[in-house]
Amino acid sequence: MIVGAGPAGLTAALKLVERGATPRIFEATNHVGGLARTPTDGEWRIDPGGHRFFTQSEEILDLWKSLLPPDEWISVPRRSAMLVDGHFVRYPLVGRDLLTQMGIAKGMRGAGSLLWSRLWHDVPTPGTASFREWGTHEFGRHWYRKFFDGYVRKTWLADPAEIASDWANQRIKPITWRTPRADDPAEQDVFRYPRFGPGQLWEAAAARLAESGTIPNLHSQVCAVRYDGRGWTLELHDGQTVSGDAVFSSMPLRLLVETLDPAPPRHIRAVAAALRHRAVITVAVALRQQYDMPYNWVYTPGSEFRVGRIQNYGHWSRALAPHDWKGSYLGLEYFTLPDEDTWVASDAGLGAIVEQDLRALGFDDPVIDHLMIVRSRFAYPVYDPTRERNVARIRDYLRQSHPTLHPIGRNGMHRYDNQDHAMLSAMHSVDRYFGAEVDPWRVNTERGHHETGVQK
Repeated sequence: MIVGAGPAGLTAALKLVERGATPRIFEATNHVGGLARTPTDGEWRIDPGGHRFFTQSEEILDLWKSLLPPDEWISVPRRSAMLVDGHFVRYPLVGRDLLTQMGIAKGMRGAGSLLWSRLWHDVPTPGTASFREWGTHEFGRHWYRKFFDGYVRKTWLADPAEIASDWANQRIKPITWRTPRADDPAEQDVFRYPRFGPGQLWEAAAARLAESGTIPNLHSQVCAVRYDGRGWTLELHDGQTVSGDAVFSSMPLRLLVETLDPAPPRHIRAVAAALRHRAVITVAVALRQQYDMPYNWVYTPGSEFRVGRIQNYGHWSRALAPHDWKGSYLGLEYFTLPDEDTWVASDAGLGAIVEQDLRALGFDDPVIDHLMIVRSRFAYPVYDPTRERNVARIRDYLRQSHPTLHPIGRNGMHRYDNQDHAMLSAMHSVDRYFGAEVDPWRVNTERGHHETGVQK
């Protein structure tokens, strides 16, 4: 039995079917794909998270290729920038830009600050340093404050001194002091993308499963996960029960612990209750005015913006908008905690926030032709200082007490994984179910891993 029909859950199902098993999938929402879905409204499509399809795993790449034919994939050059003091500064940061783009005086101040941090501060200890300590050492106090302090406060909704830096080693690249050559394929950063958005891939995965008789059960929230010493029983929100010999769970790890029956020991329930998520609200805005930002993503660390990140859908895939659309199509991402003011704001209230941000971007009188709002509650596991220790305690308890219960994916393992890593955790869990000596928890543990290069 599989809980969740996101990338991890669907991958587990595909691999189980390959091995002759007959899984059953239970998804709480009305769609497959999780955060990597593609909500639609007529010909308008929205990517709620900006999903780059890049992996260092040949197995993952082969699965992607098998689900969609070549003409349904497009190659997209990654172009990102940070909007700071009215300047679009390329990201990952390039040393030449930092020294010249915002003025020589500011550039020299930043370089001096970086040199001071490197010479007079100890290297942060991996696994224990806060994000502020890591960022100050990596970029110097001046550039850290300029580019990262405000952005992290806005997106993680916490003081950077209270956030662990584990994720930063993989997600934030160091300054590049040599300008990448546009004519050198080895220095290009290109990723694959489904023509009609990330959900196109996961809808194809669900269709393949349906051909083998495995159809995801939508609107099927799991309320209890019971073990009787011999097998598992899932109780759904409508009172139905289903039984099987193993559970692959991509539901949030905290919720899994809460729904286990018999209940885990008190200390396990306590550390699970401390696990938190950030939510994201993506507002897709079709503007009649053409505003060509030559980037996929624009990060907005400044306090003049409520939005944390902006996607320019025209630089992801033209097929996300109607074929005859000539204006701008942007996705504004607002990071919040569940049940905070922004999360519970009405559509009209969000629309007012969006208009304010559009004016800050330079649209004096924005004419909005179409607007879509997508709320994703369990989007990002929070990396507070206790996360790693708490997850390890839950992991060890489950391994010892319930070896046939397999947490998988970003939420199931409470880790800030990309979808390829979520898929790998599912693949390794299926292998473990069949007796292989593999550890799904070892996926994506390299501190220096970055997804970059040409994805063929």
